[in-house]
Amino acid sequence: MKVLLVGATGNLGIRLVAALLTHDHSVVAFVRSPNKLESLLPISVYRQITVVQGDAKDAASIKKAILDADCDAVVNTAGLAALPPWGKSDLPAIFRAVLNAVQDAGSERKRPLRTWFLGGLGVLCFPGSESMLSNYIPIYREHRQNIHLLKSLPPNTNTVDWSMLCPGTMPPESSEVTVPTKLLHGKLIANATTPPLWQDSWMKHIPLIGKLVVCAMNAPRYETTLEQNADLIATDLESHESPWSGRTVGVIDPSK
Repeated sequence: MKVLLVGATGNLGIRLVAALLTHDHSVVAFVRSPNKLESLLPISVYRQITVVQGDAKDAASIKKAILDADCDAVVNTAGLAALPPWGKSDLPAIFRAVLNAVQDAGSERKRPLRTWFLGGLGVLCFPGSESMLSNYIPIYREHRQNIHLLKSLPPNTNTVDWSMLCPGTMPPESSEVTVPTKLLHGKLIANATTPPLWQDSWMKHIPLIGKLVVCAMNAPRYETTLEQNADLIATDLESHESPWSGRTVGVIDPSK
């Protein structure tokens, strides 16, 4: 696929450049600073991609980049959610701009664009319920408005084929970016809507604090690496039909 990558200079973004190239995708990097991206990538990798300069909050520029390059897919990793529940960041504005651009481009081309967004563990549901994990551990809650925005799309929309990756913490495996990539920790197990391999406990029945305790017990188990998550997205984009379409996706490293 030809993939527009928004946020290519971020920690996950630069790993996605390498993972997408490894999986034989063409990469169009949409970045605010081409010079910064060039400084982060080996010259041999940088020369393999197309770079478009633009603002991730400018839907018109993103749409133009999609159409000019005739992209089949979009991956957005730009923006960071605020940690405290009352915090504010640029993430919601970036998210809406990318979504609007994808919708408009898909409508103009009369076919949906396969699109991956980045969320957080907190927008997955507590297993056995429809309550988000962030109801119990209220951090990074800006992701909630983003998933609500996706789920409010008309069910018969044919302009965007979305998935939202919802990892926990993501340390890097290495500071080096190489093509082809080499995963040191193996591939992830993924699950739609709820975290995979969740460890249940009777403590969830404790009034008021039970589910918070179970969430806190499970949360450290969902640490995965930047490289593992980049590989999951790049692998999924090898097919035009994805099992994760219209879903939030939780991931876990089965080796831990």
